[in-house]
Amino acid sequence: MTSVDNDVARLVFTGLTRFDRGGDIVPDLARTFHVEQDGRVWTFEIREDARWHDGMPVVADDVVYTITLLQHPSYTGPFAEAFRGVSVQRVAPRVVRFTLPDPYGPFAGNTTVPLLPAHRLGSVPYPALAGDPFNMQPVGTGPFKVSDVSEREIALVANQDFYRNSPERSRPYLDRIILRFYRDPTEALMALARGELDGVGGIGSADAERARTLRTVSIYSYPTSDFGALFLNVRPERAVFRDRAVRQAIATAIDRGRVLQVAIDGRGTVADSFVPPTSWAYSKDIRKYPYSLEDAKALLDGAGWMDTDGDGVRDKGGTALRLSITTSDDAPRIGAGTEIVASLRAVGIEAQLRTVPFAELVERVIRPRAFDALLVGITSTPDPDPYAFFHSSQSRDPGFNFSGYSTLPMDRNLEAARRTFERERRRQLYDAVFQTIANDVPLVFLYFSDYLYAQHRQVKGLKIAAIVDPTQRFWDVEDWFVRTVPRR
Repeated sequence: MTSVDNDVARLVFTGLTRFDRGGDIVPDLARTFHVEQDGRVWTFEIREDARWHDGMPVVADDVVYTITLLQHPSYTGPFAEAFRGVSVQRVAPRVVRFTLPDPYGPFAGNTTVPLLPAHRLGSVPYPALAGDPFNMQPVGTGPFKVSDVSEREIALVANQDFYRNSPERSRPYLDRIILRFYRDPTEALMALARGELDGVGGIGSADAERARTLRTVSIYSYPTSDFGALFLNVRPERAVFRDRAVRQAIATAIDRGRVLQVAIDGRGTVADSFVPPTSWAYSKDIRKYPYSLEDAKALLDGAGWMDTDGDGVRDKGGTALRLSITTSDDAPRIGAGTEIVASLRAVGIEAQLRTVPFAELVERVIRPRAFDALLVGITSTPDPDPYAFFHSSQSRDPGFNFSGYSTLPMDRNLEAARRTFERERRRQLYDAVFQTIANDVPLVFLYFSDYLYAQHRQVKGLKIAAIVDPTQRFWDVEDWFVRTVPRR
């Protein structure tokens, strides 16, 4: 799917639940939901005023149909794992129940999946879905519905009976949204400058600076949970990282603010944890490593790492502090890696930067864990569950525990957090995990990136919220409006 396809899906379809401005899961098509049996059974009651664009009511059969599609053996999309082993049952016309094989705390996030209409697609065989006319004229439940489709643009019109605006009003403020195709954000920004567009998403820093010179355009910066990090391979065969003081010194020697500037032109915030401060799972009390070359040197001195032969590289017990940093060959990663290498050399750690094409990085470096240190960007998930990055079972491919770091208490905390749906309890368990990571430093968190969106100033009502993917910039689109009458 293209970014425009994803935007259409966000505007046309909705799910049982959604993320609100604070990142909390709240009912959407569902009126209420409750959890039983320690998180194994989730029951949702669908709103009576929720209707498809063709006027048909949203019912439990629609939920059952959608989940059945996602559980089809041929489906390999983003929700392929979300409902594996989950039983879905129609309890009443507007009541549906999920039964999980085991308690799973992050399950609520899975119920944000957009629903499909059983009454329109239920008789279509799975292999025929990709070619069904529904794809060009979809029927959804969202604030807008598809009107016209061409090679250059997709036009959507307001859903005149949108449940989420009830009872204050029956529809979004905007009458129409047109999504146009452009080769890249720069070309789209030029169209914005000419007055052909009202908004452009995903622009880079250079384009943002150009947009700021336009009197009619405002730049919005959406915080995300996507982060850049330096993973340190702490497996037994990588002797250089066995000493925790070395890892702490590396974290202290890196100027994260400078890396943020070099890598993404400052479009984000410095990171010190797996989740940003906007997340409910963030712990403000975790150990931090302010940039200080002197403190980094003191950590190494205290641990007995000295330059005994005068070659400029610290050593201890016959082991020299030499390592390579592997990353992709795109300019932002190279810039960040070069900055990190210089910082480490300044404290007596010899680092070399190794760059390879991204496909090779994945296949020949990440999958076999063939690196000393790995500099990569991580795309986050809606739920702050760090299991895939820190549990011992994930240290081999396809897991994301690139560092190979694990402890028994951490495993137990991560497993317990997945077994509870109570947020405060999950927060406590994650706090212990993040504290351990901060102390032992199997990776150095560098920065969280922002998503930049340029929009014409005549479009009002947009509210900034932390987002997980670019389509979430439309989280409050039904409240956007255009001021058409001048003030007096």
